[in-house]
Amino acid sequence: MQRFRWWHGAAFYIGVQGLMFALRSAARSYTGQTGSREQDREFYRSERLPVFAPPPAAFPIAWGINSLCAVAGGVHVLNLPRRTAGRTEFLRLQGLAWILFAAFDGAYFGLRSPVNAALVTVAYSAATAASLDVAIRRMKDPYAALSLATTVAWLLLANPVGLAQAAWNHDPFWNTGPLVEPKSEWVKTKIGD
Repeated sequence: MQRFRWWHGAAFYIGVQGLMFALRSAARSYTGQTGSREQDREFYRSERLPVFAPPPAAFPIAWGINSLCAVAGGVHVLNLPRRTAGRTEFLRLQGLAWILFAAFDGAYFGLRSPVNAALVTVAYSAATAASLDVAIRRMKDPYAALSLATTVAWLLLANPVGLAQAAWNHDPFWNTGPLVEPKSEWVKTKIGD
């Protein structure tokens, strides 16, 4: 019998969104921004980005899919017997990943920091890779591993974008950069939705 249902996952995701909103609001308050999603998109567009950077419209679609898959995987793992090898470790790692997910908007958009964005992305990637390793090697659970597949695919793009963005732009929060001047052919000339 399943102890956790889809609506537990939906309630969890709503809680994560609430935490994200609170962290973003706190970061904006700290920097004195009023901010809106459109201003966030404009900030992203104004950055020097690599030619393979996705448009702003891709983010809510990709993260909607990634989040749905990860929540479904989390509910699946929660419903495994408590003594399942790796279950607790997987859930802890995914808990860390969700905290980092919730912190991203505030760290990047709220604080206007491409360095923070890169750091959170790399940490999130490490938590996701460790979760995937546990799912495959310790749990031997293809459903848990598959629940992270879209996130892993997205992170293969997000990490180089985030690292390039952190290196190529001034970071107002840390008052640093750009650290590297990219070749013009590597920089996306115009980014739209």
